[in-house]
Amino acid sequence: MRFIKTENKDYKDVSDDEIIRMILSEGRKDLLEIIYDRYVGKVYYKAAALVNDKELGKDLTHDIMVKVLLNLSKFGGKSSFGLWVNSITYNFCMDYLRKRKRQKTNNVEGEYFATVESDNSELEYKTLKEMRLNQLDELFKQLQPEEKMVMIMRYKDGMSIRNIAEALDMKEGTIKMRLKRSRDRLVKLLKTSNYEE
Repeated sequence: MRFIKTENKDYKDVSDDEIIRMILSEGRKDLLEIIYDRYVGKVYYKAAALVNDKELGKDLTHDIMVKVLLNLSKFGGKSSFGLWVNSITYNFCMDYLRKRKRQKTNNVEGEYFATVESDNSELEYKTLKEMRLNQLDELFKQLQPEEKMVMIMRYKDGMSIRNIAEALDMKEGTIKMRLKRSRDRLVKLLKTSNYEE
């Protein structure tokens, strides 16, 4: 799998939407490579982080990119193309993890529903922000995949609560609660680990 951008310079300034239009309406299958090159690296890093495995991330990236390219006609343009690709990536990885978990335990995970974020969430967020990167990375590995997913979407990708909810087809309140629980868990892990200063 290649992650080096080989994008044709003639299309460097052409938007994703325009390239997709040319692929779909003009039959320009040669432009699929441009979409691939623009997104394969982003998809890989998200997939590898979600499943906590670089090699598995490569395998999933291939499958995700195939799904993206085969389903370009389903991109409705309601959001940015990048958000659409993110949605496919997160959902694909979570489906994979759920299937793997079911195979191991045959247990179905329950869904949590939302309440309002606590008043101290801003303080917790500042605490998380002040952690050294290697500490956070080590603790991050201890989170559940669902917790990692919303944390990556919110804090790494900078997505809004609304966009995360749309991408995961969940209620905004559910996303807020998952974020709060994930932050709480990270803070608790920090306090109980040997990383405290």
